[in-house]
Amino acid sequence: MIGFRDKSFQIFMDLIRSGKITEHFRLIYKNINAVIYVINTEGKFTFLNSYLEKISHYKVKELIGKPFISIVAPESIKAAIGTFRTQMKGRDIRNYELAVFDKNGEKKYLKTSESIIRYRDKVIGILGIATDTTEQKKTNEHLTKMVKELSLLYDIGTELTYIMDIDLLFFKILMHLKETFGYERASVLLVDEMKNELVVRAAEKPFPKAAYKKRIKLGKGITGLVAKIGKPYLVNDVRREPRYLQFDKNTKAEACVPLKLGNKIVGVINVESYKKNAFDEDDLRVLTLIANQAAVAIENSQLYKSLEDSYLDTIKTLVSAMEAKDHETRGHSERVRKRAIKIAKKLHLASEQLTTLNYAGYLHDIGKIGISDFILNKKDPLTKDEFKKIRQHPIIGHHMLKGVKHLCEVCKIIRSEHEKFDGTGYPDGLKKYEIPIGARIIAIADAFDAMTTNRPYRLALSKKEAIDRIEQASGSQFDPKLVRAFLSIIHAKKK
Repeated sequence: MIGFRDKSFQIFMDLIRSGKITEHFRLIYKNINAVIYVINTEGKFTFLNSYLEKISHYKVKELIGKPFISIVAPESIKAAIGTFRTQMKGRDIRNYELAVFDKNGEKKYLKTSESIIRYRDKVIGILGIATDTTEQKKTNEHLTKMVKELSLLYDIGTELTYIMDIDLLFFKILMHLKETFGYERASVLLVDEMKNELVVRAAEKPFPKAAYKKRIKLGKGITGLVAKIGKPYLVNDVRREPRYLQFDKNTKAEACVPLKLGNKIVGVINVESYKKNAFDEDDLRVLTLIANQAAVAIENSQLYKSLEDSYLDTIKTLVSAMEAKDHETRGHSERVRKRAIKIAKKLHLASEQLTTLNYAGYLHDIGKIGISDFILNKKDPLTKDEFKKIRQHPIIGHHMLKGVKHLCEVCKIIRSEHEKFDGTGYPDGLKKYEIPIGARIIAIADAFDAMTTNRPYRLALSKKEAIDRIEQASGSQFDPKLVRAFLSIIHAKKK
């Protein structure tokens, strides 16, 4: 608080209230490297020193008599009004930072120190000193952004090394981009070489579902241009960009970088902001580095897919060899696999679980390779010893494949697919959720197919009878939740 006791100061305050400042007073503050200002009880400037002109491009006379709030940036308006009202009630405030706009619309940051001006115990205004902290603020923001960029690049680089699923790969990239930089929209588009178009492969919300169906010709729009020329492109005001194709009316700025495998352009990463001037060259640089990492990961994923296909071909060969021993079961593994995948999808299992179940569906009976043809094709009832031998096939299958690291989880399913929910199954007597979910799913799919196909010892049951038996075994042989999922699939087919 500033107090005034003698007559000269009272006259001085009368001059301040009237907006008339003596030349002598102006000279005192002429060379101070800070903005000195006085605001009256109406919130209007009644005095500003000439330093204001150096940092704001305004002339002093342009702001005298104007409300101070007229130059305050939106993010600081609430704080500025709040502190002004507090001071008008006679309460002092702490120093605070204020964002304002200069005459050219450029944002400036000021650190302000203010005191209440009183005259005869009445609040008549505010005297303030503001120092320009814009450069310091920008430097701090730049350093913070660089730390975020390095952290993002490290996180993405670490994760992409181990992700082989392309959809999961794109999801992780977009998630990191949005969480780290706060982009309102981020998407990955891939090139469809057959049609010479870009197709949306992954996108973070908000993103209209209809946009997934749209295709962009190479060369059209910003994304199409980047996919064609293979160079990053930045637009900080889409209204001034004739190439911009509107997907979201709120978008104000867009940045796009190419995804390249060697010299081949396979797609683009695109980010959009609801603010103008949201991107700079640093953003393009970071997005380009991420795109390069993503391209390497895509290539690794393609190599992995090729290896996975080789595995699958080998598995199919093994299954064919096994089914060749029993003509009645030909196609059984493929049917079990398909039905098991349908149940798993109904339960919304993760993609990794679906992949494991896909292999397990093919291989669940692989251990029967180690069982004699005589037992497998016997039409008469099995003896105790024969039944004991055939119950060994889950263990045989497990031992056959346990050395293949890639099939570790598959082996657990193969070993447990004849376990029962009530614990009376084999070979380990597991019960309920001790049994891997993949094995519980395979058990239902396997039983249904076995009952509805001819076997050497009996003719096939009708589908209705097989369904009734599975319902009856719910809770004893089968997991009730999985039975319900299976039945919903069966009943949906009938509609």
